[in-house]
Amino acid sequence: ASVAVGLVVSFVFMWPFALLTLGTIPFMAFGAEAEMQMYMGEDDGAAHGAEVDVKSSGGIVVECLVNIKTVAGLTLEDSRKQEFVEALRNEDPTPFRSNAIKGSTSGLGQFVQMWGTALMFWWGGWLLFTHPNLYEFRDFFISMVFLRFSILGMAVAMQGIADSDESNAAAERVFELMERKSQIDPLREDGKKAI
Repeated sequence: ASVAVGLVVSFVFMWPFALLTLGTIPFMAFGAEAEMQMYMGEDDGAAHGAEVDVKSSGGIVVECLVNIKTVAGLTLEDSRKQEFVEALRNEDPTPFRSNAIKGSTSGLGQFVQMWGTALMFWWGGWLLFTHPNLYEFRDFFISMVFLRFSILGMAVAMQGIADSDESNAAAERVFELMERKSQIDPLREDGKKAI
């Protein structure tokens, strides 16, 4: 809806500018989508809704968080950290390459958005310079602002395209972690004691 409103308003105030923007919006959408995939973790390749392997790095983190009092009570932090580091090495033996690809994808998204905006400014300026009797700066400014807000709305919409099942499962895990009673009571006098 934000893209449609932005285009309609832009066509009303400065139609040649809006016509160019029709060609740039798909590229701007690609840039916003690439950026949101990077930030939202959709590029990790993990299957949505799949059970977490307890030997994976994510499984180790979840297990430690769920049993945080036990891990702290038995001073297992160092051994769990070593298991986590080893799991990370097994999952991604070439982290430099993986991170370079992810960074390039995110950078490409920013690149496309910035150059698209630069093209919009250049085209609007050229129209104002060559047709001063047809268009005013106010027309260009209104068209540009509405289109930028429509693209911003599109980016926000892409950010909100999260899987609701994953969101609900994450919320359930957080509440389970917060409401769970520890099996280890550090104030009890009975049980094994370190000497």
